[in-house]
Amino acid sequence: MSDTVPVTVEGVYMVPSPPGVAPVVMLGYENKMLPIYVGISEAIAIGGALHNETTPRPMTHDLVISLLKNLNAKIDSVVIDDLEDGIYYARLIVQVDGNKKELDARPSDCIALALRVDAKIRVKKSVIDAAAVNKDEIKHSIVDL
Repeated sequence: MSDTVPVTVEGVYMVPSPPGVAPVVMLGYENKMLPIYVGISEAIAIGGALHNETTPRPMTHDLVISLLKNLNAKIDSVVIDDLEDGIYYARLIVQVDGNKKELDARPSDCIALALRVDAKIRVKKSVIDAAAVNKDEIKHSIVDL
């Protein structure tokens, strides 16, 4: 994974988008932000994980974490490794019995899961180079969710 870089989840925001506003997760790397547009349900799941919020009953991402724990597996990391026609692709790296398994998954689900278990999130450098914007350029157009 030498061609990937560690990122932080800077937040979940609303940004202008035709016909109104859209939720976006901002991943930070150095002085850049990588915007990943997500659905409102995913934005709520990621925002809840960022703020350590819990619900009375387990939500889907909480269920997945519980399932993995009960199967003696754990999330090792997340890698966002491709961007094609505006769509990001990611892999969830799960450790099972000392072996790592890679699962194709949506970046939003990967981020929501990683935040719940404090797993590393990495992005392929070519994706950062292709889609990240300078932090100063984006700050004026985002609103906290």
